[in-house]
Amino acid sequence: MRYPATQTTAKEGDIFVQKIVNGHGSVFHPVHQENDLGIDGFIELVKSEESTSRLVAAQIKSGDSYFNSEDEFVLYVDERHLNYWLNFTVPVVLIGYSPRRHTAVWTCIRQYVQFERDFYREPVTKIRIPAHCKFDVEALSTGISHIAIFADASLTMDFVDMCLSDDAQTRYEGLTSLGNLPHSQNRKITCLMARRLLMDADVKTAKSAVHFFGFYAALNVRTWATVGPQQLQQCQFAFKLCEDLTEEEISRVLEFYDDASFDGLLCRGDELIAMIAPTRHRGRVVLNTTARDPNKPIERRANALRLLYGVDEANLRKAYKELSDESLHDVFDWIFFRGRHEAHD
Repeated sequence: MRYPATQTTAKEGDIFVQKIVNGHGSVFHPVHQENDLGIDGFIELVKSEESTSRLVAAQIKSGDSYFNSEDEFVLYVDERHLNYWLNFTVPVVLIGYSPRRHTAVWTCIRQYVQFERDFYREPVTKIRIPAHCKFDVEALSTGISHIAIFADASLTMDFVDMCLSDDAQTRYEGLTSLGNLPHSQNRKITCLMARRLLMDADVKTAKSAVHFFGFYAALNVRTWATVGPQQLQQCQFAFKLCEDLTEEEISRVLEFYDDASFDGLLCRGDELIAMIAPTRHRGRVVLNTTARDPNKPIERRANALRLLYGVDEANLRKAYKELSDESLHDVFDWIFFRGRHEAHD
């Protein structure tokens, strides 16, 4: 059975890269040939013997034929391969290995393509890597580690851009990605985007925005015993955003909490309290109007009434005994007697 020389050369490149990664103290995870989809392996970056939980994908090209007379690595590429690398979920670095020189060079494909496009050099048909861009332990400690760190920030900004899209589905996907991914879910920018989309014309997006915004607003209520500096800043930031809620936005918030409960720990009612309390007078105006509006769902009117009385059972019962406002009679009845009615039904 033949074993082509190109296979040997490719193997040399993989071994060289793995040796450099090991020397850095990081981990190289090779992609086996039968599963090869265009990536040769993943570099898991380690710092001070602790994994950073950050990955960089490696595309390795081995052979002296890639190096011209100036020792510059040149790889000709097509649109299909570029799109594959650019759409990868983690940064992809291209590593060119020269067996004769026993050295390698590298570049970040995404950054390279962006630079070419910034200077209107399109289409991108080749990637050129100068000889001084050596792939070694220092490159892993500086350039490549920084790429992995800033990839998180870059991804976050991509999702922010999606939140600003004219397309409703794109806005929804951008917000849910910001709110669910570990590197962005506890950031002020996510809280701000949620606040911005409270009044979105797309109901699904608005509902998601209210959900995330409520979560941030209630952080202080739910984590007061263990809140750290970052969470404290998040709470304070959300509180200030709540102070500026308009009457329309307060009504929208109430709209998505018809099924909220005020009973027990970590109840959804905590989110309503946290969002509406800072609005002061504007909040009370909306709560009064909502509680008295017979066209609103009874659950929403009941929640508004509870909030008006500070979600205090004793205050509610006292107000019920002294009730003279007929527009609130059915709401009080629903709050105090619905359990009996439901059981009878």
